[in-house]
Amino acid sequence: MNARRGIALVAGLALVLAGCGDRNVVLSVDILSFLSPNETQAAFGPIPGVPGGAATGEQVLVDDQQIQLFEGLGDASQVKSVTVTSLIQCADSTGSGLDTLRVYLSSSSDPPRSQPAILATVLTMAPGKTDTVTAVIDGSQQLADLFTRKLVRLSITNSLRGPDVGQTLNARIRLIELQAVVIAGRKSV
Repeated sequence: MNARRGIALVAGLALVLAGCGDRNVVLSVDILSFLSPNETQAAFGPIPGVPGGAATGEQVLVDDQQIQLFEGLGDASQVKSVTVTSLIQCADSTGSGLDTLRVYLSSSSDPPRSQPAILATVLTMAPGKTDTVTAVIDGSQQLADLFTRKLVRLSITNSLRGPDVGQTLNARIRLIELQAVVIAGRKSV
């Protein structure tokens, strides 16, 4: 975001907040729009069945992406809450298994994976089945504090566990939505 747009946004936000009394401003951040298409999907397989299921450990899908937020939002207002919603599609062609998708956010001074994941979603895969899973996180003060900054850092990982027995696992996951809704109000004097 260039400096003029940032100043205009802050000035407009300050005017709106000044005239709102106790009302709130609701802002939507399309986090997914900061990512390239290859960062929002992964294919895996063939993963053969082994006793206990073969585990990949955490594999990085998005590695420390910078997300430019609302410049000066923390100066003009108080972030009251942030809700992050993700929509993940999992398409399994053969075999079965589990995948855990994790989303990490941090301040500009910390690597994202140095903090606990803000969102962890387990995806269950079954042969020939396509599922869409919704995951929501709400009410975290740590998350609200992050959205008062100009910049946050994002990482997304997945960890796969293949089948115990049977057909080899071949599947794909795709992040369809990753959205933050920020509710802000005037700072207390």
